[in-house]
Amino acid sequence: MSLRSSLRAPLTSAVAAALVGGLLACVPTAAGATDAPDRHPTSTSSTDAKAAMVAREQRRAKADGLTRSRAVFARSSYLCIGYKACADAGMGSAGYASANDKMYWRMYAGHNCTNYAAYRMVKSGLPNQRPWSGGGNATYWGTSVPDLTNRTPAVGAVAWWKANTGPAGSAGHVAYVERVVSSEEIVISQDSWGGDFSWAVVTKASGNWPSGFVHFNDLKLVNKAAPVVSGIAKVGAKLTATKGTWNPTDAKVTYQWLANGAVITGATKSSLALDQTRLGKTIRVRTTATKLGYPTKTAVSAATPAVLPGVITSTRAPALSGTAKVEKTLSLDEGAWNVAPDSTTVQWYADGQPIAGAVGATLKLTPELAGRVITVTVTAARAGYDPITVTTAATAPVALGTIRTQRQPAVSGVTRPGQTLTVDPGAYHPADSVVAIQWLRDGQPVLNATGPTYQLTALDLGGRISSSITISRAGYQTTTLTTPTTTRVRVTPRIKIERFRLKHAVRLKITVSAALVPSLDGSIVVRVQGGFHQTLTLHHGVARVRVSDLPKGKRALRVVYYGSTTVERATKLSALRMP
Repeated sequence: MSLRSSLRAPLTSAVAAALVGGLLACVPTAAGATDAPDRHPTSTSSTDAKAAMVAREQRRAKADGLTRSRAVFARSSYLCIGYKACADAGMGSAGYASANDKMYWRMYAGHNCTNYAAYRMVKSGLPNQRPWSGGGNATYWGTSVPDLTNRTPAVGAVAWWKANTGPAGSAGHVAYVERVVSSEEIVISQDSWGGDFSWAVVTKASGNWPSGFVHFNDLKLVNKAAPVVSGIAKVGAKLTATKGTWNPTDAKVTYQWLANGAVITGATKSSLALDQTRLGKTIRVRTTATKLGYPTKTAVSAATPAVLPGVITSTRAPALSGTAKVEKTLSLDEGAWNVAPDSTTVQWYADGQPIAGAVGATLKLTPELAGRVITVTVTAARAGYDPITVTTAATAPVALGTIRTQRQPAVSGVTRPGQTLTVDPGAYHPADSVVAIQWLRDGQPVLNATGPTYQLTALDLGGRISSSITISRAGYQTTTLTTPTTTRVRVTPRIKIERFRLKHAVRLKITVSAALVPSLDGSIVVRVQGGFHQTLTLHHGVARVRVSDLPKGKRALRVVYYGSTTVERATKLSALRMP
């Protein structure tokens, strides 16, 4: 349903009859000039007195050559006619129905557009004294107070028609603006000389639009309570504002945030996120209320305290990954924050002491860090925020490093007493590792044998020689390697063959001797060409054998000593002549 339909009251047959003429008249002020008689009676209880007053006013108006104004609206414009009908429809006269016998602003009392409009101005708070000098006819209202007159409708303003403009007659017309529907449609209440009180809808399209609007004392937008800002005034926080309390309550309210009294560009919502540019500034919000037909009104909140620095919070703690061992590398995950920092600063620590130069995302664990626990601090900074420093959990103590063998150690040389053995200690990482050598005989350390060479002695006879290589370095776990053992240390034997001729045989005496070995034991094998083969056992280095049953002549002789733990194997080749 349109506004006009919802406001229009059902017209009675009496109202309809009044509309047939379609005329509303507006009479001028008494005498039609600045000397209009303030002495006119302000009230009467006598019908005769009223009639006499009206007759007298009409005579004076005629004598002054003034004509009654006629305001003619289309029948469809009226919402109600008559004090009672309008009151029943909820469109009252603001009390004028019972007070129209009094003159306001020296206008003639009764049904009179100027007296009704003056009454509404006095009712709104203005004194009962015409606010200009000169004629009071309706046509003069706008021209007499040009500073108060414009083309903008407003609730509480006086709608003013010049003489012979739109619906007005020769004296002009005035009405009270009850409602502003849009910039092209208003609702007015009015009274008329010789007519009746009414409410009507006026549109620009109707051709009855007022010549102007006189703003004597319009209804105002009133701020009942200033806007209130809530929230913590610190960088990174959000402030929220109420719009305040306004009358009328359906006014449209907009927001504008201020920092130190200056407008914050683009900050026109009910909330404001505080960034670093607001640090140290006080914040207010200004709300502006607007409603069609009302002058714009603003209200400003109390100022917040100066905006404090924001707080950066660690939402995921920084953490270390990797193996806490010398030569290994630890890596840092800086974690996460409630706001993105402008920068982060990293510092690595060993047992709580800063490690010089260790400010990156990774740290290679040097030998000096062995046995110490590692932590890292991450300091996050952002403009407008207090910096925050967060520390990782500590690692386990850094484990010793492992020395790596790049070339295995080995012993070289001849394993005979008096000969010198040499050890190649090998190669290792770190290259500056310290190498210590200990010579071993049958796995046991040889007293005072610690150099890179070792001269074999009689004590070594029958033994196997090796070297124990100990590799050490600060920050690394000491490593010990053992070279492969040598062959047994032995001396070279000497085989002596003595021959004793018999009638049909030869007796052999075989002596096996060796330096450093006073008495040899073991076995020898005697082979004589022609099929003689016999194994003998040495007794104190001597063995005897009788060779017989061979044809006469020269035969090859071969004596083999199998050796012992201290004496090398040996073979002696010779000849034997059989008798």
